[in-house]
Amino acid sequence: MSAASRAVLHLASPPPPAHLRSVFPSREYPSGAMVFRSHNHGLEPIWFSHSGEGRFDLAAPDGTCYVAESEVVTLLETWGGLQVVPDYIAAERDSSVLELASTISVADVTSNLAVQYGITSEIFTTTDYRLTQLWASAFRQAGFRGIRYWARHDLAHTAACLALFGPADPTASSVDVDIRAIEHLPDRRDLLDQLERETGITVLAVPPV
Repeated sequence: MSAASRAVLHLASPPPPAHLRSVFPSREYPSGAMVFRSHNHGLEPIWFSHSGEGRFDLAAPDGTCYVAESEVVTLLETWGGLQVVPDYIAAERDSSVLELASTISVADVTSNLAVQYGITSEIFTTTDYRLTQLWASAFRQAGFRGIRYWARHDLAHTAACLALFGPADPTASSVDVDIRAIEHLPDRRDLLDQLERETGITVLAVPPV
């Protein structure tokens, strides 16, 4: 059998959800675990996207809330590709701490064991969101509460992202995430300094154009 061409996408379409249920690599997060989210200033941090614009968006009535295991990773996802961020852009963001209200099991696509199901690292990087959203839907139907994955712009791979599944209506009773803190990003000089130390991304005072 000849090797697949390196110039094509190797990420396969998902198998039927029944082939993923209880056997796909998983990661458990206990009740009380803290995760982080970067979001528009003044808006609620708990938001389950269903617009189709996110990598793992589910279709309504479900949705996907994107969080991370570290605050720096949330900013890498927000500003990936930039080296300098104007301070007025930073002022448009908040940084929030969320707490899981129950123990959840998520599909772990950072595991090499996922290769046998057709997963490649392209699931973190491809712009074919139709395909990655098919995977999200399959994981949801297989009973997983979300997906653990690497941020597209994070090269260190020490803290992962989570795409948490839930109702598109954030007021629904089945939301298992509680808000613990919301801070305006310019007030988090410690976080911005950490971002610069670890990534070189700098927030600078720049007059609006």
